[in-house]
Order: sequence, then structure tokens, then C-alpha cells
Amino acid sequence: MKKQLTLNEVIALLRRRCEEFGSQRAFALDSNISPQYITDVLRRKREPGQMVLDALGLRKVVTYEVKQ
Repeated sequence: MKKQLTLNEVIALLRRRCEEFGSQRAFALDSNISPQYITDVLRRKREPGQMVLDALGLRKVVTYEVKQ
């Protein structure tokens, strides 16, 4: 089974990637993403979209559970 991440873990991964690149701007430009969009995701003003997920090597999976 593949590891599932919470939104908090995705944001932490994005933050680490930005640190590896030296800045949010450097990561954004390398990934062809708007630096403001990266900032918005890190501040939780927006959810990570497909371009961010692709840059992190992730995909979004939605699941449903039966109510107890």
C-alpha cells in the first residue's frame, strides 16, 4: 500500500523542498509555478494544485468512508 499523506504533511514536504532549493522563489521558478502561489499554499490560503503536486511527486486521492 502506498503511503498516504495528510495536508499538513504535504505542506511540510513543500516547505522542505523550498529549503532544499534555497528559497520559495527558487523552487517556484524551477517548477514553473508562481512564487505567490507557493506562498499561498504554505500559508494555507490555497490548497496545493496539480502543478505543486507534480513538483512534489504526489497525486491527490479522495476517499470516502461509511459513517459509524
